[in-house]
Amino acid sequence: MNFMTCKNLKYNASDKSPKTDKTKRSLTNKRMKKKNAIKDLENTQKVYENTDSPKEETDNPHDKGYKRIFSIKKNFLDFIKKYIGFDWMIELTEKDLVLIDKEFITDQFDTYESDLVYKVNTKKGSVYLFFLLELQSYNDFTMPFRLLVYITAIWLDYFKNCDKDARRKKSFRLPAVVPIVLHNGERSWTASSRFKEMIDKAELFGNYAVDFEYVLVSIKNLNTAQIRQSNTLVDNIFLADKKRTRKEWTENMSELLQRIREMETEDLNEWITWFSNVIRKLNEDERNLFIEQIRKGDVKCMCSSFERLLMKENARGEKKGEARGRKEGKIEGKIEGKIEDILELLEELGEPSEALRKYIMEQTDLELLSKCHKIAARTESIEEFEESIGLVQL
Repeated sequence: MNFMTCKNLKYNASDKSPKTDKTKRSLTNKRMKKKNAIKDLENTQKVYENTDSPKEETDNPHDKGYKRIFSIKKNFLDFIKKYIGFDWMIELTEKDLVLIDKEFITDQFDTYESDLVYKVNTKKGSVYLFFLLELQSYNDFTMPFRLLVYITAIWLDYFKNCDKDARRKKSFRLPAVVPIVLHNGERSWTASSRFKEMIDKAELFGNYAVDFEYVLVSIKNLNTAQIRQSNTLVDNIFLADKKRTRKEWTENMSELLQRIREMETEDLNEWITWFSNVIRKLNEDERNLFIEQIRKGDVKCMCSSFERLLMKENARGEKKGEARGRKEGKIEGKIEGKIEDILELLEELGEPSEALRKYIMEQTDLELLSKCHKIAARTESIEEFEESIGLVQL
């Protein structure tokens, strides 16, 4: 009897009943899904492992225009003398400035950033000016931390490349690095200018907490009377960039036109190039017409041309907005799909807590969700996943 029972049990275990087939198919599907999830996330691993690799230059036309302007020593010199104004800057000449190739400093620099590094040779020694172009409509509240990373990178490079014997001496000094942020957003800059204000409980440590302050030049807040005191390329770019509406452009066009006409030919061409980058890409006919109108001082025609360009720019902006909306819709779909996949993988391990479900479902960062997805595909328990999530959050 027992033998027969065992035999029957043995037979039943190998019998492909519908219920057993369904269970096996379910397990196989789950294993395949888990395997595919791991494969999918391994394919995207480079995204997270290569965060220090060079990225493409930003497509922001303001970034390109300003970076081009300030890469010219003459313009950068005009800028720091007038708008930064340390006493020792007054005597500087173009020969005292060296534009540093960031790629030779460190791979910590992200080429996506619109920034420049100048080495300045003063009578008392060399200093570095780190110039960051923050040409966005929003505030970056992590700015002090970003600048700390860049400053430290410059110092590390300097330390590694200086004479070993020299850096062992008590007299060894690191060069001063002055961080400068240029902001042209429509909203006022409200991010902290001091690093200490980013440190939690910094008030408990007084002067022992790491601290520094950066120089902020906000075009929006520049005094127009101060800009008008001189007539450099930088002055006229700032004067033009303060104008945000069609009314502001047309009402002050006569003054701006006169100032531009008085610039040297080289600076005039640079201003036109900057303008064409900021407003829109001018074709050859539009560019030639602009130059002709500026030289003739034809205010009426110039204003009409500006108005037509601004109308075209507005229409172009609306089309971009529609395209952006479609793109954001696709991203939202990917986020929802990723959340569902994570929860499904977790449910195979047990019953996720309400707090964990809420955390996953509230995420909107696709990269973060992809990391969570990878962990969920490889973890052995919900507890292990929760511990790993703590690391992801950091």
